[in-house]
Parts: sequence; C-alpha cells; structure tokens
Amino acid sequence: MEQTVQKALNLLEALVRSGQPRRLTELARELGLTKPNVYRLLSTLTVLGYVKKDPLNSLYSPTLKMWEMGSMLVRDVDLVSVASPRLRRLCAEARESVQLVVFDSGFAVYVDKVDSAQALKAITSIGSRVPASATSTGKAMLAWLPAASLDEAFQHVKRFTPLTLMTRREIENDLEETRQRGYAVNRGEFRLGVCGIAVPVRDRTQGVVASIGVWGAEKNILGSRRDELAHMTMSAARDVSRELGFVESQPAPAPRRGALVDA
Repeated sequence: MEQTVQKALNLLEALVRSGQPRRLTELARELGLTKPNVYRLLSTLTVLGYVKKDPLNSLYSPTLKMWEMGSMLVRDVDLVSVASPRLRRLCAEARESVQLVVFDSGFAVYVDKVDSAQALKAITSIGSRVPASATSTGKAMLAWLPAASLDEAFQHVKRFTPLTLMTRREIENDLEETRQRGYAVNRGEFRLGVCGIAVPVRDRTQGVVASIGVWGAEKNILGSRRDELAHMTMSAARDVSRELGFVESQPAPAPRRGALVDA
C-alpha cells in the first residue's frame, strides 16, 4: 500500500511538473513503471478528481483539485496568522482561555488557542474535532452557515452530558437564539461545568469561515461577567473579520442585557 501511494504521488507530481498533457507511455517511461501499473494509477487519480483524460487524444493532465486544496491550506494559515495576536489580547482582557475554530463536515476543529492562567485546564487540543452542535464555537458557525452544514452536524450528535442538545428542534431553537443575541453559548453541553461564549468570524466573501470563543468554569463565563465577555469576544471577532476583508454593512447585534434568563 505504501509503495502504491508513493507511486501515485510521484505520478501526480510528474504531471504537474510537465506543464502540459502527457501520454501514458511517456509517464511509464519517465517513472520506470509498467504501462498497466500507470494506467491503474491514472484511473484511480481520475476517479478521485486529481487527473483528467482528454477522450479525443488520450492525454492526461492534472486538474485544479491540487490548487483548491492548497488554497484551503493557505486560507487556514492566513486565518491563524491574522487571528493569533487578537486571540492573545482577548485572553489577556478576558482572563479566560480562548479558541479559534473552523467548521469541517459537521465538526468544530480547533486550529489555534491561548490558555489562561485559570486552574481549569484545556479539554481540547489544536487539531482536535468535536461535534459542532455541542460547543459554543461550533454553534456560532452553524447559526450563520447554510442549512446543509446543520444537516452534516446533526449526523454527529452525541450525548456528552445531560445538557447536550440531542434533537433537531432543540438545536435549531438554540441557533435561532444565537442569531438573535449575536453570539453562541455553551452551557455545559460538552463538559459539565465548562461553558463558553463564541462569535463567528467572516471574510471578504461575507461568509463565516471560523469562530472565536472564550471558555472556562460556568461561574466565570455565565456569571456576572457574561455580557462583558460577550462584548469582548464580539469585538475580537469583528477585528479579525475586518483584517480578513469583511466589510460590515450594518452594526453587529449587541448582546442582550440580562441575557442570563435565557441560558
């Protein structure tokens, strides 16, 4: 299997480097492989969308899928580099831990974080994935993403605590409240006693590309500082969004005063 993967990658690199469509026989000769072997590899890469074959002359060339994947990586790197200073500042202001999260196939994926000096230690690490509907950062994205994203997220619903939202209606009601107040709340749905407040991040396309959240002990996050933390997080998300090219058409909704009654 390892050798097959290596051969497929070598083949793909040869196609990309050549800068022009190639014949199967040419590729076999260049790579020192048999024609049947190269044909099987090209067929697999074609099915996966990395290679296309011209039916008129049987020439093979790479598709833009490699470029698309590379662009996604660059996007995420840019997001992290832009957001990182603002995350550190938010952590210092809030005196709570901060996370930067992206949405992927129904999951909230942690791409950056800053831990506070609070005794409560991190329960996630960079690169870890959590069902999006169970976290404030995930819900902050789901509330403004297309309905198909919620369909994906609902496939991964899992009970973590007695407070985890388990039905479609519960989740949809929570997301509607999130849109009304302008930020998402985790009331202990992933870990009992651990709560969070999160706000979406947008880019130049006006779409949601990530979320920023503060998290910590319930009494710290959803206690007397809840409105203050919500304002801080909204400000941080707004700053990062602007650096990513987002142009705000109207003022973002302010957190409702006395919002603890709907927690």
